[in-house]
Amino acid sequence: MKSSHFYYIILFSFLLAACKDDGPGEKENSDNDVPSVATNTWLLNSLDNIENYSNSDPENRYDINMVRNEYESVQLVIQTDSKKRLKIERIGNNDAIEFQCRKLEAFNGKYDVLIPCDNEIEPDDKVVRAWLTFKVKSEAEAKRHKEIIRFKTDDKEYAVAISINVVNASLPETPSIASVFGINPQNFIFTGLSEEQKIEKRKAASDLLLEYRISPYFSTWLSGTMKTECFSSPYAWNDDRTWEYLADKRFNRIALPSHGLSDGELEMMLNKARETGLLNKAFFYVWDEPTYMKEYHLIGQYSQEIHKLMPEAKVLTTFYCGPKDGKYKDRLFSVFDLWRGDTQIFSMSAWALQANEANADTCRSLLRGNEEWWTYVCMGPGEEQPNLLLTMDGYQHRAVLWRSWKERTTGFLYWAVNAYAESDTLAFRKDLPEGDGVLIYPGQYFNSTSPVVSIRMERWRDSMEDYEYLAKLEKKIGRAKSETLFQSIYQSPEKYSKNNAEIEKFRKSILEILSK
Repeated sequence: MKSSHFYYIILFSFLLAACKDDGPGEKENSDNDVPSVATNTWLLNSLDNIENYSNSDPENRYDINMVRNEYESVQLVIQTDSKKRLKIERIGNNDAIEFQCRKLEAFNGKYDVLIPCDNEIEPDDKVVRAWLTFKVKSEAEAKRHKEIIRFKTDDKEYAVAISINVVNASLPETPSIASVFGINPQNFIFTGLSEEQKIEKRKAASDLLLEYRISPYFSTWLSGTMKTECFSSPYAWNDDRTWEYLADKRFNRIALPSHGLSDGELEMMLNKARETGLLNKAFFYVWDEPTYMKEYHLIGQYSQEIHKLMPEAKVLTTFYCGPKDGKYKDRLFSVFDLWRGDTQIFSMSAWALQANEANADTCRSLLRGNEEWWTYVCMGPGEEQPNLLLTMDGYQHRAVLWRSWKERTTGFLYWAVNAYAESDTLAFRKDLPEGDGVLIYPGQYFNSTSPVVSIRMERWRDSMEDYEYLAKLEKKIGRAKSETLFQSIYQSPEKYSKNNAEIEKFRKSILEILSK
């Protein structure tokens, strides 16, 4: 009888222990902390138009599949019953996942601006619009991680649960494709700042772009022409901090200056680039979009000055047309022969391809030796083709690097992220489509001490991460099989998926292959 009594005591103790929490972390990360039925919250895909949130059912749970070093974002809408600020609480404090909440604000009638929140967020007309971003750290364990995010006033609480499935794979620290974006240094307000403060302001913008898998460069047009001076460092070329900064592994490519340097200075800089192991990443962008033969001759002159000092150095030239005069007038593909020896990186407007992939094939076939073919977007292309314009939908933003992978370019260039109409105003240039050349906004207009990014920048980074998925897939199963799989979401520059479920299914299929 005693042994039987002892058995029931042991059994009761076991059941009691099983019903207990595993500790504060497990309890706080339980989905039970989130209402089973959502009533005032909507969780939307990062590609959705948040203005249409009420067309879908309320939701307070969301699943994400990710790899290490990847970012993913979810849009959140909360209909509140007051205009009170909501305090933001992240439950669990998961060290393997970084979290950021930003308020989504409209500019020129489009929700595009992401303003960092300092642990609280203010509704607009009793509606909170937020952008929740998660980054999986490089040391994160491959498993399912739970995130509970609460938004609270003194008498009300709204909670959402985000389930992040981390797959056993990682994105490379150095991007697999050259993605070089320009920063206009003249479009910063430097009034009253010391030289060192100006440097810090430039560096803040450059650092921000590096977080988006972008190799930044500062670009200045000289003497009222298309002659350009480009440099990837916020410091002077002969400042030791330059070479430490450019050694950051997140740079895929670095721009070096030439026009403002004497032959001796240029040679010293090239030798420094070689000594630091950075010459293979370097390029010189000496002229933008030449159109007449006299400009072609100038490019040749500048290029030869560089190559006589360092023959292996690379010069990049952008183009959207052939020469407008001379023997090869209006012959687009003639530039490959006319610039041979002077230009090593042929950066072509995606608009000039006219959505015809046969033109992309022609460009690749014309390359010789160490030459490269990149693309860029500026003004065009429009209609349904991928681009980063404000008036375009999220799928067009996301598909920019899908196109690059399909057309097998080795680089993508974007002319400027801060090409405002004037340095002291927040306005787009009237001679460009809305949003062209503006992917970050001056922080001072949004109560921020640092530049703030656009939704289009976020979608760009997602596009870059998709490219990394495809690069890994191609390495594992080959180009032909990868293209077959890619067909499920992308067929051509005018035909690609605008369905979130299809895109997520494609991503999951890649993750299943990569995790094996």
